[in-house]
Amino acid sequence: MSAIIVAKKDFRDAVRSRVLLALTGLFALFTVGGAFLASRLSALFEEGGAESTLDLILALQTPASFLVPIIALFVGYGAIAGERESGSLQFLLGLPHRRQDVVLGKVLGRTGVVAVSILVGFTVGLLGLVAFVGSVSLVDYVAFTLVTVLFGFVYVCLGVGLSAMTRSTTRAAVGAVGLVVLLWFAWSVLAQALLFVIEGTLIPETIPGWYIVMNSVTPDAAYGSAITAVLGAGQFTASSAYETQGLIDGGVPIVAKPWFGFVLLALWALVPLALGLWRFDRVDL
Repeated sequence: MSAIIVAKKDFRDAVRSRVLLALTGLFALFTVGGAFLASRLSALFEEGGAESTLDLILALQTPASFLVPIIALFVGYGAIAGERESGSLQFLLGLPHRRQDVVLGKVLGRTGVVAVSILVGFTVGLLGLVAFVGSVSLVDYVAFTLVTVLFGFVYVCLGVGLSAMTRSTTRAAVGAVGLVVLLWFAWSVLAQALLFVIEGTLIPETIPGWYIVMNSVTPDAAYGSAITAVLGAGQFTASSAYETQGLIDGGVPIVAKPWFGFVLLALWALVPLALGLWRFDRVDL
């Protein structure tokens, strides 16, 4: 119950600072702009209905996998470290709140900010989708929106976990930037380098299972897998292109299965948060 109190205060602070309004507007512009560009630059939406909605989601998924993490990390990285720097954390802990209540409350509060921004922004954007696309499958669109909220929750947990492990917002920010560089750039480069070292080429006749696994375990890849699981469309997974052409050696590994995307998202959310909580519970403020 104490964590809920912290979460409510955190959410109210975001509303007062107009962070919530700004993020909501950003997500609405993102959705409407994505629909407009996709409908003008391609012929994806000629048939309308569910099929065109899947094409739209395919067009939005990649930019969403960049925008949502940046926003969620921005919202989360200063959650604990910022309070420590300002001295307000000691006041907060002077109230009947345990340290784990503060951490969990920050996660809930900042997830609420990101979730409401996505839900309201995407709802407003739905009007633009109807205007540009003409027909939208509401079930598919809602499913995509909810998985995107889950994706935002994962990165909020990463941001708050980093914040709980560090003593300053500067270190937390460096950690967040380092995480982005690792997951978005260095990880794929490392996978390619290992493929070349092990297989002797960057374009083997068949793709080894370990390479598929390595490209499926990042949060954004898990996000694509989770979208595939709820929509039943295979083009969102990291292995879809190789699977379609029958190039995967030994079949698709279980880690690359669409349903396993939810398992990976849960691990990416809970493990960093647990580490941050463990660290925060043992340091002197």
